[in-house]
Amino acid sequence: MSAKSSSGVPKNIRPMNARKKVGLSGDSKVSATRAVRQRKAASPRTHASHVNGNELIKKTNNLKTSELVERLSDEILILLFSYLDAGDLLVAARVCRRWLCVSNDNMLWQSMYRRCLLKTKAGKDIGIPLDTPTLFWKKKCIEKSVEFRNSRAQANLNSIDPFTTLPKQISGNLQQLGVKFTLAFYDGRGTHHYITHNDCFYHRMAVSARWHNLGNLPDVSRLHSLKLLALNPVFYDQKGIACKNSPCQRSLLEEIPFSWSKLTSVDPIGSDSMVDLYLIHPGVVMAAWKNGGGMAFISANFHYNKLIDRCLCGTFNTRHVGSAGDSLSSIHGFFDYNATVELRNQRQTIWSQQFRNIHAINQPGGARYLDAINESDLYSHPPLEKPIQFLWISGPIKNKTEGVCILDISVRDESGRITTSVSDFVKVVPADSETCFGAECTEVISHSSKNGKSTLVLETEADTKIRRVKSLQLCL
Repeated sequence: MSAKSSSGVPKNIRPMNARKKVGLSGDSKVSATRAVRQRKAASPRTHASHVNGNELIKKTNNLKTSELVERLSDEILILLFSYLDAGDLLVAARVCRRWLCVSNDNMLWQSMYRRCLLKTKAGKDIGIPLDTPTLFWKKKCIEKSVEFRNSRAQANLNSIDPFTTLPKQISGNLQQLGVKFTLAFYDGRGTHHYITHNDCFYHRMAVSARWHNLGNLPDVSRLHSLKLLALNPVFYDQKGIACKNSPCQRSLLEEIPFSWSKLTSVDPIGSDSMVDLYLIHPGVVMAAWKNGGGMAFISANFHYNKLIDRCLCGTFNTRHVGSAGDSLSSIHGFFDYNATVELRNQRQTIWSQQFRNIHAINQPGGARYLDAINESDLYSHPPLEKPIQFLWISGPIKNKTEGVCILDISVRDESGRITTSVSDFVKVVPADSETCFGAECTEVISHSSKNGKSTLVLETEADTKIRRVKSLQLCL
């Protein structure tokens, strides 16, 4: 027997006119079905187009990416390229000839110019011809970007650091511009091998760059020449940060003839248990593994004097040479100079001192001598803060070479002109009676270059083992 409801009708039996509480009624279902059939009858291609769309997708998936890109029209490519920054656009131009032509479109570079340079001082002064030729806006964009970069590099250089007598913002400007130092080795097969610095250390008067991952270089016996280059980005974003894929302008800093057999045949400037250090150029040292193990690392120093101009205004094959300025007067025999002298390694300062109003006296032959520290003055012998040693790294290996350090010198005359700038590697040698000028001393650091000669006499206290600078003489 079926259960009955309160009305006496079995629960599993519904009257014919009963309807569900949820969903469409029977009449509504019939109406909806008729509407669908009418729409299909009115547009019979709807189903066919859906099938053709699926077939098109299958065909597209079977196409190679290159074939799919080739089917894009120039208008679509220009639209896609409009979302790129200047660096990425130049990278896209190297894909193929068609992309090169499309990426040179004036409309793209005009938009780039308005977006990046229109608000700058360099971007406002521009003459636009009535009929703009091909590449007009691309050339203008690059030209004005370089002009804007150079103006930023020269900003705030009038403020002088009272300790070093050099502009304060040189190191900050170089870092903000994103300047990178690069080695370019040239082998006998006509190929250049480029290596960007692994470490870069900015100090008071100079910057030191270091290259210690040299595993991708060919056999050192095949290398013929070495160029030290500064790589300067061309394009920057609105915050002044170099674009990621920005092309770089290359400026030659130093060019060094490179012969492994000749370089390693001279006496090294320093040695330790693992490497020999060879001075291959003023301010540049190369380390060679002992027992014929090849090149370990290269380290170079660049003095801040005119360094920004040297980094920005040279070319790949030509160094920037600034104005020589006024030569020293041959009439006046006495000048007052300010000098700053620093001993350091790549990371730390070993000893630093500033000397003001040093009286210089002419000597026969036109030389001028500055006695910054007199050995007879017992109260002016400053101590060294740290031991004299050169810390180095090559891949995972670290070590230090005793008795080798970096000497930085800046000398400014009474007119405010830099007369001597030195940033070079030096070594400590035992002193002799001639070097010590008849005084008792233990060690001497000497340096000679076209800018002059400098001599530091060191004395070590017997009881405390503290090293002191007993005498400092500069010859201009």
